[in-house]
Amino acid sequence: MRTVLIAVALLLVGLTSPAAADDDPRFHRTTPRGAFGSDGPELLVGVPGGRAWGIESELRPVPDERSSMRATIEVADPAVREAFVRIAWYDRTTGRPRQFALSDARLVSAGETATLVVMLDPPPGAVAYRVRVLARLVMPGALSTPEAIRVRLSSPIARPPLFPLTRLLP
Repeated sequence: MRTVLIAVALLLVGLTSPAAADDDPRFHRTTPRGAFGSDGPELLVGVPGGRAWGIESELRPVPDERSSMRATIEVADPAVREAFVRIAWYDRTTGRPRQFALSDARLVSAGETATLVVMLDPPPGAVAYRVRVLARLVMPGALSTPEAIRVRLSSPIARPPLFPLTRLLP
């Protein structure tokens, strides 16, 4: 246990800068007790026990068009009960805005790899959002490995507009 704590502490010291691709939002840990790094385009996340912890992006403006993003999540550590992508919606982009709505994607369990399509469908009044990748552990007092969760996120992708259903008559 002590070796794991030392490894996590060393990883935390080395990973103080946020990770991001050139056009992607920057991410940071939601708790200093977590681990965060990258392996090429993949984000590596380690979490402590308790509530859901992980990483979150900077505040991003709501896309002008209907959009979605892809998230591939691999949960390699059996100490992780579930990992998921959460979109937190905000009504302003300045000051210290508070989230007023949440959208969660499907849960991904330990030993599972899943590619999810996360819809960026803002609720009324939303002008900004954050992307979070969160996880909960099986044991509340536990600590996952620093690379417990591997995540690959796409940039927002425009979706075609909605068309009304039509029926051709004979």
